[in-house]
Amino acid sequence: MKHKKFKSVEFNNKKKSFFIEYTTGLRVECPYSALGIKKNVVECSPDSEVGNHSFYFVLMGGKKEYVPYDQILDIVQNPEYVKQQALYEMTKAVVKLLKESKVSKRELARRLKTSLSQIERLLTLTNYNKDLSRLIEMAAILNYEFKWEFKKVA
Repeated sequence: MKHKKFKSVEFNNKKKSFFIEYTTGLRVECPYSALGIKKNVVECSPDSEVGNHSFYFVLMGGKKEYVPYDQILDIVQNPEYVKQQALYEMTKAVVKLLKESKVSKRELARRLKTSLSQIERLLTLTNYNKDLSRLIEMAAILNYEFKWEFKKVA
């Protein structure tokens, strides 16, 4: 994920929104309501104590809250973030299916006509440079079918 640090965060109490810029140049607007904020904000800034990987805001009344970089990406449904989360969840499911099966990684590699190191790479949760079709093939070898579902985001 390339959008991990905040460059700037501004707020507008009239619009009830934060205006966020990541160090990559990505700019997004996040409504207060998406974060459950009902009061006015009096201050906000990237949190330098965690290397700008989150930002803080202070509400009228003094309550201080923090928002991690990925929460905003999820709220605004950033396409890159959504893709990576889908790959993560699918990989996690395939890893679980493999553990529950009697098929070894070596056997999986043989059936897919690939190397054991390639299987390890495909099963690494934080590796997002993989082909979705290979995960589907792995599930098929484990006697599972893949079904895709699109749901309207709230």
